[in-house]
Amino acid sequence: MTIRQLQYFLRIVELRSFSKAAAYLHVAQPALGLQIRKLEEELGVKLLNRHSRGVIPTEAGLLLRDHAQVILRQMERAKLSVADLAGPPRGRVAVGLTPTLNLILATQVVERCRRDYPGVSLAIVDAMSEDLMEWVENDRIDVALSYNPSAVQGLVCETLLVEDLCLIGPARKRKPGGDSVSFTEIADLPMILPSVSSGLRSIAEAAAHSSGFDLNVVLEIDSVTAMKEMVVNGVGYAILPLGAVKREVEEGRVTARRFDRPTLSRNLYLAYSAKRPPSNATTAIRELLRGVVQDNLDRGGWSWRPAAVS
Repeated sequence: MTIRQLQYFLRIVELRSFSKAAAYLHVAQPALGLQIRKLEEELGVKLLNRHSRGVIPTEAGLLLRDHAQVILRQMERAKLSVADLAGPPRGRVAVGLTPTLNLILATQVVERCRRDYPGVSLAIVDAMSEDLMEWVENDRIDVALSYNPSAVQGLVCETLLVEDLCLIGPARKRKPGGDSVSFTEIADLPMILPSVSSGLRSIAEAAAHSSGFDLNVVLEIDSVTAMKEMVVNGVGYAILPLGAVKREVEEGRVTARRFDRPTLSRNLYLAYSAKRPPSNATTAIRELLRGVVQDNLDRGGWSWRPAAVS
C-alpha cells in the first residue's frame, strides 16, 4: 500500500467517478484503475462498486477511506510541523463549533485568522458537542469549542467560561414576570428539546429530576435553527443560551428569561488532543480561539460569565 494509492482512492470516493478522478489527478484512467486493483488485491477485499449513479465505496472502502484521511492528514501535519520551524504559522486547521457558537463566533474567528495568520487556512465545522468531541479524538478536526467534556479519552478540555441558559418562548405567549423564571415554572410547559444524547438535554433532565417533576417534551430536534422556528410558531418552549436567539429577541419574535432557583448553566470548553503534537498553525488557532472567547466575555451580552478559579 502506498501513499499515492491512498490519494487516488480518496479522490475517486470524493468524486464518485474514475474518469473525473483521473482528469483531476492528471492520470490516465487505466493507470488509475490498475492502482485500485493492486490495492484491492493487497487487502483481499473489494473497495469500490460501479453503479449507474457512479462509484460507491463498499463497507471495506468506507473503512479504508476513514483511515486514509487520518494517515494523509498526519503526513501533512508532520511536514508542516517541520516547515513551521522556519517561518510563521501556515497550513490547514479544522475548527469545530457548536451551532450556537457558530452563530456568535465564526465570523470573528475567520476575520481574526485572516488578519493575524494569513498563511493559515481555516475549515470550520458546525456540529453538536458530542460529535465534536469524538471528531477531535478521531483526528477529523484539530480543535473544538464544546459544551461537553464527555468521557472521550485522550483529550485536553480547558474550561473557558460559564454560560447561563434561558427559557425561550413565543413573544405572543409571554407570561408576566421579570427577566428571570423559576425552573419549576416550566413543569407544565410544552418543551422542545434536543435528543436524549445531548448535553443540554441532560442538564435540563437533571434539573427537572432535582425539582421533583418530569419535563413535558412535545418535540425533539437536534437543530438550533429548527428549534427556534418551532418556538416562534408557538409549538412550545426551548432551553437555549441567549446567544442562540439574540437576533430573534431583538426583533420581538421570542422572549428569553434566565433561570433562577436553580440557575441553569453549562461550561464552555476548548478541546484538543492530548496525544497528537500540534502544528504551529494549530497552536496559533487555539490561542486565537481563547482570545476571541475572552473578548466576547469582556464585552458581555451573551449570558456568559467567568468560570470559577479552581
